Amino acid sequence: MTTVITGSPQPGPQPGPQPQPRPAPEPPPVLAPYAPGPYAPGTAPRWRVDAVRPQDGAALAELFARCSAETVRLRFFGQPRELPRSYLDAMLAGRPESHDAVVAYPQGPGVPESLAEHGGWTGPVGLGSLAAARGGADPDVYPCPVGELGLLVVDGWQRLGAGAAMLDALFDRARTRGVRLVSASVLPGRRALLGALGRRLQPVRMTRDIDALTGVYRLGPERRTEAGNGGRGQDGPGERGHGERGPGERRHGRG
Repeated sequence: MTTVITGSPQPGPQPGPQPQPRPAPEPPPVLAPYAPGPYAPGTAPRWRVDAVRPQDGAALAELFARCSAETVRLRFFGQPRELPRSYLDAMLAGRPESHDAVVAYPQGPGVPESLAEHGGWTGPVGLGSLAAARGGADPDVYPCPVGELGLLVVDGWQRLGAGAAMLDALFDRARTRGVRLVSASVLPGRRALLGALGRRLQPVRMTRDIDALTGVYRLGPERRTEAGNGGRGQDGPGERGHGERGPGERRHGRG
């Protein structure tokens, strides 16, 4: 006799959890294009350049305060917290034969009636200076005194022609005073800035010391053709950060 044992059927293998579809990757964020200053990319203002006046001290201090630490470093080869006192006093003295200084304001079509719309600032956004030689030039090398050039432009307004416009004004004013040679110094690695200056003036000599390249240039009786475009938004030497300065101003960056 055969015995048959019966019971509940054993369950077979159960299906595992179904894989879930991966979510589609999110698209990268769309970054708005950077427009330097209150101008659309590809446009640039004209510039009004005025001589610095004795009452402009507060405006120059505000201009300096609006510059980044990197722009200040490139200009003064250091990190002064404010415009060096001796440098500021010389510019405000109103003696261009000793230390000439000019400031730049944006002008022209499309410029807002009041720059108060852009950070509440209605003052200048560029400062240029040409100091008379202080006896540092070697008389055996240079037959006459060498003026010392410096430029500073607020971040966001660089590479729009402010530096070129200020250079035009400084050089025109220097010609009327009989200045024949000017110099500028830049940090190593920024030699292109001196090359740009050399396209405006006749190069005389290039030297290097421990922390700077210095170019000396002859100031001819008339502007070169390229220099005439400076007030129309053309790039000027040193405008990216404005690392140009006169060699005699090096001590200001360490004060």
